[in-house]
Amino acid sequence: MKKKLLLVLLTIFNISCKENIKSNITPNKTEIKFKDLDEIKSKPEIEMVEFLKRNNYSLLETEYNNQWKSKTSEDIIQFNGNGVFVFFTYNIKTYNKLVFDLDKSPYKNLGKTIKKGLEVEMYVKDNETIFLTTIKHPQNGKQVYSITFLS
Repeated sequence: MKKKLLLVLLTIFNISCKENIKSNITPNKTEIKFKDLDEIKSKPEIEMVEFLKRNNYSLLETEYNNQWKSKTSEDIIQFNGNGVFVFFTYNIKTYNKLVFDLDKSPYKNLGKTIKKGLEVEMYVKDNETIFLTTIKHPQNGKQVYSITFLS
């Protein structure tokens, strides 16, 4: 009986070690929440960078400064350090979750406007404004969903 129990314990230990090694090798798929975006948007740049690194984002080598892409999805975050913070995604589910949380937040929805075929929805709180837009990417034709924070 002791041998069987020892064998079972060793098997469980071995499986848990393999799972632990696997989870350390593959990056965790972290999902950005609206609360995260709302909190980090007004932090100093160094805190934004640390937040992005912790959440599996890497700096893109593009003509735009401070453009970060998720390692686990096609989500992109861009900021200029002067009150503009933008989240882009191709994933409608991600976008809908963020908007759902936005609707439950203290931001007030001011409605939608359409100009030249571009639909923009606006939210405000204190001296902050959020714009929601959906456009087709000019190079690949995919829908791009964006949330732009202005403060």
